[in-house]
Amino acid sequence: VARQMVGNDGKFAFYGLKENAYQIIATAEGFETAKLPVDMHYLASRYPTVYLTPIGTKQISPAPTESTTDLAAPKSARKEYEKGHDALESKNLDGARKHLEKAIAEDPCYARALTTLGVVLSLQHDFPSAEDTFKKSIKCDGGFLQAYIQMGLLLDAERKYEEGETILEQGLRVAPQDWQLHYRLGAAHHRLGKYEAAKEEYEKAVSLSQDVPSEIHIRLADACLRLKEYDEAYNEMQTYLKIDPDGPLAQQTKTLLKRVDGMRKAEDAGKQQ
Repeated sequence: VARQMVGNDGKFAFYGLKENAYQIIATAEGFETAKLPVDMHYLASRYPTVYLTPIGTKQISPAPTESTTDLAAPKSARKEYEKGHDALESKNLDGARKHLEKAIAEDPCYARALTTLGVVLSLQHDFPSAEDTFKKSIKCDGGFLQAYIQMGLLLDAERKYEEGETILEQGLRVAPQDWQLHYRLGAAHHRLGKYEAAKEEYEKAVSLSQDVPSEIHIRLADACLRLKEYDEAYNEMQTYLKIDPDGPLAQQTKTLLKRVDGMRKAEDAGKQQ
């Protein structure tokens, strides 16, 4: 689909991606080729970390974090989940749903399978069933954070912003240091016009991780503009351009930056008078 060099800081980014499933292939002289799947349905998956292993060294991949219900799920349920996940990556929604429903029939409280089924149902536009499935996942395993994140995304798409606030706040009581939950909660506050609260959540997300998408600074800038905090808005836009000078929002940010600079100067002039 696309190819690029990694920067000196080890970071890379691709823009204009329209599909739901990709595979990153990283190569470097003297290292084993690394491959990593990216599932665009999951926010966390969009910001992967790729580990390279020197040639001749036994490669040990870090195991995915297992939830309580992962450990309790019988082998037959896990196999059906894996088939369902593979079908989802292949965009076979009907096949994915079939296998995931089988996994849940084997283990009705298998949170990972329930959450992934919720994603499938969302893609099939069966939103009420998706909501119910995410709720069941959370009830079965309150520590499985992807359920909160995916339900927050669904409620945002349905414009149920207050419900989104509630579920994301519930997730944060479980994992107060999870940047994705803070980011999504900030977006819910933003939609509801709670700009001060949105700003606080965005800033918290930025303070917790370097993996936050650069666009969060544009969201912060917008919140600051609505609060008439022009200096802060200006600084956030400059931060975005510094991090992502050729990003998808770079050109319109540069244009807006000039307008905001004018607002700052007008405000300063008013204060002097």
